[in-house]
Amino acid sequence: MRKLLILSLLFIPLVLHGETPKLPKDKELKALVFDSLFAFNKAVQEKNFAQFHEERLSSEFRKQFPLEKFTATFQAFIDKGYDIANIAKSEPVFDIPPAIDSDGLLVLKGHYPTRPNKVTFKLTYIYESSAWKVLGINVQVVPFVENTGKVPTDKELKKLALDSLLLFNVAIQTKDFEDFYGHSAKLWQKEVTPEKLLEIFQSFIDKEINIALIVKHEPAFEGTPAINEDGFLVIKGSYPTQPKVFFELKYFNEDESWKLVGINVQVKPAADNADKKGKDKKTDDDE
Repeated sequence: MRKLLILSLLFIPLVLHGETPKLPKDKELKALVFDSLFAFNKAVQEKNFAQFHEERLSSEFRKQFPLEKFTATFQAFIDKGYDIANIAKSEPVFDIPPAIDSDGLLVLKGHYPTRPNKVTFKLTYIYESSAWKVLGINVQVVPFVENTGKVPTDKELKKLALDSLLLFNVAIQTKDFEDFYGHSAKLWQKEVTPEKLLEIFQSFIDKEINIALIVKHEPAFEGTPAINEDGFLVIKGSYPTQPKVFFELKYFNEDESWKLVGINVQVKPAADNADKKGKDKKTDDDE
């Protein structure tokens, strides 16, 4: 599944050494995040990153990502019409303690608990010309969801996984994802279409993969199924079939039931045939 977010990520691996001030106070850090993201959003609304590129980015960042390249990276924000101006009504929450790393870079990671979309960020700064300048930026806009619903029992989890995977298998065998799509969460249906799902999983159809034998086996869960910080129930595991079926499924509690919002399926030969790499069959649609 394509992610339920718009993700733009820029990392600058270059290590730079220069003047490194002390870690700013919490109030100053929050103001720095807001200034960066609000200026970024202004650029998105105006469909012009020139001012943001010139005033907020470090000189090294601008060299590695000229305006044209930088704009292309964040074009999705413009195309989707995202507007995160409502961060002005909220305070950023730092998911990890702000810190200056061993390279002298200030790293700020967290989110704005805005609705209907939550804005998450990872911003990396370098102290340049007596000011903190952006050296890396990662911005995500994701639907805000509550951790609603309790984790189902082990028996219910196994049935949930089996039902989803068998429905997926029918879609593969019939080359038609209409029914599979109809059983998914409305949240996902806004982001994908039956035609897009068919395109994503075309390799399963081309390779004539059929996982119907999972019905004769019990799945083994990897880790403990749980509701993650974004409110999605995540089930990850495998079926001891031949070839082995690995899966990662994500669900959203909608209308008092768990509805699929993400699926990642891999079909691999058993370990004793692992050397036959040419026969590996794999596809994944990772959320």
